[in-house]
Amino acid sequence: MPSQTTSRRMHAGLLLRGALAVFLLVSWTGCGRNEPAPAPAPHDEMPQQPESALEVPLAEHLDDTLRMNQIQVIATHNSYHAMPPAALHAQVKAVYPDAATWEYDHAPLGLQLNRGIRSFELDIHHTLRGYEVFHVQDFDAASTCGDFEGALRAIRTWSKAHPRHVPIITLIELKKEDVPFANTQTFPFEAADLVALDAQLLSVFSPEELITPDDVRGEYPTLAEAVRAGKWPTLGQARGRCMFVLHVRGPLAEDYTRDAPSCQGRPMFVEGEGDKPWDAVFVINEPELPELAHYVRQGFIVRTRADADLREGRANDTARRETALASGAQIVSTDFPRGEAEPGTRYQVELPGNVTARPNPVTAP
Repeated sequence: MPSQTTSRRMHAGLLLRGALAVFLLVSWTGCGRNEPAPAPAPHDEMPQQPESALEVPLAEHLDDTLRMNQIQVIATHNSYHAMPPAALHAQVKAVYPDAATWEYDHAPLGLQLNRGIRSFELDIHHTLRGYEVFHVQDFDAASTCGDFEGALRAIRTWSKAHPRHVPIITLIELKKEDVPFANTQTFPFEAADLVALDAQLLSVFSPEELITPDDVRGEYPTLAEAVRAGKWPTLGQARGRCMFVLHVRGPLAEDYTRDAPSCQGRPMFVEGEGDKPWDAVFVINEPELPELAHYVRQGFIVRTRADADLREGRANDTARRETALASGAQIVSTDFPRGEAEPGTRYQVELPGNVTARPNPVTAP
């Protein structure tokens, strides 16, 4: 997901090279509405078998000992992402050199789960076709998911086929970026869209298949208080279930929690900010930051990144990866998971012993 700074650079770069971009769109017929980036064949439509060592990654005698915030798993960044057609990408990169950071290719969600991934990140765009999953309209739109409902069904299909899995946590980022010269129209998310996304989620998953804010809050006045009191479900209670987190702040977070400040009755959590009643899950991408350790010690779940913008992978620089794994962050995200090592350096991110999950190096008793 591009940062605000990256988005501004993209905007400026495209404007400065506007004539070339227009040529790109004219010469690449079918570029409108993400057409040059059709979803690959849906390999994750049917359940697939994970490696036997990954099926039950933590000994079941720990089911009543460990809570959800006391384990650690590997996630993929922009989990849906696939490379666009080579000719299109070469032309985009000529206009916008930072598009080189888009050169990674993830397997379909079901195959990632087979390889041990237990956390995803999905970018959702509101388009004329609905809630689509992609990175940047027209220019980096290839996706293994297609739309939000398709991604949900892929995750649930795998989950139901493997009912002893540790919880699968998915971050949902709602995006609205104005990309110069893109033909695909996108719309801002509003409160009604949040209701619609909840409805889509609950049309695929039953409440019993989810870990919800109400499951954690219980009788506590706020979700944040319950988390600080250590009320995450045990591993045994969480096995076979999925959890969804709105990766948003500001007005959208306020809309989602209006009249429900601890996400009461809502199926999704909302990204924490540090002083909100709904605080439960934080996204802190830089693993060395002191606030990461602070939130981990308080009992919150934290997602961090082992690498970013392909830098560490291409340089085979493992320092950030090792910091992330040792940080206590429960979710460590990468562009280079098991089975998708950087082609040149063979850099990849996995837990010691190549397991799916392990007792958290900081929080496990």
